[in-house]
Amino acid sequence: MVSLKDKTVIITGASSGLGKALAMQLAKEECHLVLAARRLEILMYVDDEIKRINPNLKSLIVKTDISEEKDVVNLFRIAIEKFGKVDVLVNNAGRGLPAKVHEISKADWDSVIHTNVDGVFLSSREAVKHMLKNNDGHIITVCSVAGLYGAPGFSAYCASKHAVAGFKRSLWLELRKKGIKVSTIYPARINTDFFKDYEKKPSAKEMVSADDIADYIISIMKRQKLGRVLKRLNLLCKRTRNFI
Repeated sequence: MVSLKDKTVIITGASSGLGKALAMQLAKEECHLVLAARRLEILMYVDDEIKRINPNLKSLIVKTDISEEKDVVNLFRIAIEKFGKVDVLVNNAGRGLPAKVHEISKADWDSVIHTNVDGVFLSSREAVKHMLKNNDGHIITVCSVAGLYGAPGFSAYCASKHAVAGFKRSLWLELRKKGIKVSTIYPARINTDFFKDYEKKPSAKEMVSADDIADYIISIMKRQKLGRVLKRLNLLCKRTRNFI
């Protein structure tokens, strides 16, 4: 098992949902946390919460729009200035768009692609630049089952997640002999605010909890045996009838 002690972990989309759940769980580890999101005031609240869990935790919050190159470059610059390295990047930030194709504006399409695809590319690129110096590091990306299948009414979202899936498969092949690990997960419905704007929100029994997925991600970071976690996730996923 790999220890997270003194590892520097960057989490994008850390202000709520899965990103927040992951930060809360990682606060119990002896790692350094860099929390990135667009909403600085909410990041500050999350930072207060994780420090109540672990008063000795070394953390950093950085207001970041991952679709903006300058913001992502700044995120990694600040993280490295503060902690000297980046060991783990968790690409978690993203946005959905439940809409039929004839209802999608160009602005909404661009927003989904810029956030979900450009954001993952930019963050991964900056992580790789640093990790190649040490031939070590781990990039974990929260994709979606929408990156494996299509679904009516979610064409923009599925297109963006298919792009992420292809990018990550290529990145894994590119980096596997350079000491940098690339992991991608494809969860179905996670019980977060992601569904707040949906006309019909899935029931709780149709969704996986953010804590379960956070537990899974930490197991991947540590390269633990995943039997218990996967058994729990498989049980929950069997309850989900639709892909998204």
